[in-house]
Amino acid sequence: MNKCRKVMILLFAVIVCLSFAGCSLQDKIKDYSSDKEECYLNKENVTQFSYKGNNYTILADTVSNGGLGEWIGYIRQLAAVDEAGKILLQENIETATFQTLADLVDKAPNAAYIIPFLNVYAAPNADDYLIVDVNGGYHKAVIDENIKGTDTVFDFKDIEQSMSGKFEINPQNATQLLCNGAVYQVTSDTVSNNELGSYIDILAENIIFNAETKIPLPKEELSKIDWYGESAGQQREQWIYKDIYEIQGTEKTEAVAVQINDRYYIAKRQ
Repeated sequence: MNKCRKVMILLFAVIVCLSFAGCSLQDKIKDYSSDKEECYLNKENVTQFSYKGNNYTILADTVSNGGLGEWIGYIRQLAAVDEAGKILLQENIETATFQTLADLVDKAPNAAYIIPFLNVYAAPNADDYLIVDVNGGYHKAVIDENIKGTDTVFDFKDIEQSMSGKFEINPQNATQLLCNGAVYQVTSDTVSNNELGSYIDILAENIIFNAETKIPLPKEELSKIDWYGESAGQQREQWIYKDIYEIQGTEKTEAVAVQINDRYYIAKRQ
């Protein structure tokens, strides 16, 4: 699988999640960000952006969700870049659709990577760097002239790392998640948005399963006309999986929060 296709899979999940969000959420985002500073990516170097006239370089260093300061700006772009990190094309992530993503690839056939950029935050206890949400991680960003020899610049090519440790739904039990050989059982316990920690992953899966066996139903069965009423007594459930987050104060090796049907449920490691 080539690198661009891997990024396409990741971005496909992002678009699914945005599609689930709906127009009302997009309207709220616009209202909330009306007093935030719009930031601009450097078209010659995707690891750089500008904020209030200053040029910043994104570093490999990341912080957790709890390490974010005030929300001060936004980028919110899908950037199609070549091997050298030059931006070939950008699309607004707020209005992105499946067709937008397809068009982005068609319009920039030489793109090797497609990278999502979201919001920009202040550092909570420092004024020498900002934090930018890029490719699913909260990366530190420093003013260009303040870069030190020991600093490592954000590696936009490191798609393997960003896609490692991925969660997936257990094909034999739709109420369980699998990650690196571990099984996480979704419970009936929920957490609020304020209890969420760092972002982990996006599932973006619409699963219909047998309520008794927990086995996901194949598309062939869902589309098949039941002439003989064989499934009349079969109880089915539909879960729409979206984001996965850490839970504040809990190691992700113990439990995570997974968004199902617009609520965050605790999935505990077995």
